[in-house]
Amino acid sequence: MMKATKTFLMMLALLLTACGQESGNSGDDNSYVVLGEDLQQLKDDFNAATGRVRMMFLVGPTCGICLRGMADLNDEFIAASQNDDRLVTFVVHVPTMGAKEKHVADTIPLLNGPRVHHYWEESGIIGSHYTDVMDVEVYTWDFWAIYGPDARWDEILPPKPDYYEHQLSGLFDRPGGYPRDRILNAERFADEVAKYIEQVDGARFNKGDEIELATSELQGDGTVIPVVAQPRNVAVSQHIRMSGGYRNLKRIQSIHKRGRWLINGTEYPLRIEKARPNILSRKITVGQQDYGSAVLGNGDIEQSDYAGQGLPAKLEKRLLDSYEFDGLLVEWPDKGSAVEMIGMRKLGEVLAWELDLTQSGGQHWHLFIDSHSGTIVRADMLGESDEVAFSILQSDVRDVDGFRLPHRVEYRRGSGETLAVEKFDEILIDQEPFDLSSEPVTH
Repeated sequence: MMKATKTFLMMLALLLTACGQESGNSGDDNSYVVLGEDLQQLKDDFNAATGRVRMMFLVGPTCGICLRGMADLNDEFIAASQNDDRLVTFVVHVPTMGAKEKHVADTIPLLNGPRVHHYWEESGIIGSHYTDVMDVEVYTWDFWAIYGPDARWDEILPPKPDYYEHQLSGLFDRPGGYPRDRILNAERFADEVAKYIEQVDGARFNKGDEIELATSELQGDGTVIPVVAQPRNVAVSQHIRMSGGYRNLKRIQSIHKRGRWLINGTEYPLRIEKARPNILSRKITVGQQDYGSAVLGNGDIEQSDYAGQGLPAKLEKRLLDSYEFDGLLVEWPDKGSAVEMIGMRKLGEVLAWELDLTQSGGQHWHLFIDSHSGTIVRADMLGESDEVAFSILQSDVRDVDGFRLPHRVEYRRGSGETLAVEKFDEILIDQEPFDLSSEPVTH
């Protein structure tokens, strides 16, 4: 391919929104290798692992979708395969979406272990090489390849993968793009890897030269990716789309929830009624007495004494002040709210977008949105010094008449102490059958 064409492809990659010299010491948690434009260190490492099954991943360290792919594959099978000497993984970070070398170290905990190599490739030429190898007309990255045990890299271009998947969903309709049926699916990819591992002949297995790798295990909860190039629109739009879609959400006129309130080891009947435009009624039954709170729609707030069975008064007041029928993220430009992308964070098995939200009334939140489901899995209510004052965790998300709603909500202090839990046994939705304007809604 002509040099000018490769330059154009690199420029294209930097604009996409869909989708050797050593740095650090061997054994450091976030160690990686800086490659020269000849990629010689990567070739040597690849060939040193001849006899094994090798995976080659091209990712952008500020690309949230790429990072989600890393986390998915790690959770699906790579983390569990760290003791399998038949499998080696090469992760090459490229400078797409404004990525710099400084961004690499933060992403490594998403996919790390004694048989995982990370590299930074400043020029991005490896993506152009794979464009040539795969005979496509788009710059290749967010690309996930499998090589069987006999593959070797002896030429300038890498060998053609035995199997691959990708996440270049924005390029389906372009000539020379990647096919829709090869979009990365972690479960399917794991099955394909297993097939190639079966080809490894232990009797002739050639370990080659041992490759020095970081030996730390994958970090669990709290892994933070502070910089991703995806704009806030990605997370907000995903949340709205996966919740049921903007137009459908606007058809909901009221929501009725019935369930249980769990506090101090005791359960109480719980009823929550929500109605447009901004009406909320919440009641807990203690014995024969109802205790509750309400937002009346005209801005007035009512609270009654919960006899010690409710939330702390400070949290209850802030929740009532911040209540909006459509939630915190629907129509946020019209609400006067300010939303910014912070990055991503691994919360258990969920890789979440992290957003900073300041509502028009001044309430300040950090929201964590599941990068697959679009569900707000955690909302941190921040105090005056931006410390986490309280956290709200949502789970057990189920379909209710085409809408995805959490059936478990847990309230915690900033210290992590659980205050109370809501469990909903029944959620009913009233909808109006009118059609809204077909004008596209963007955020």
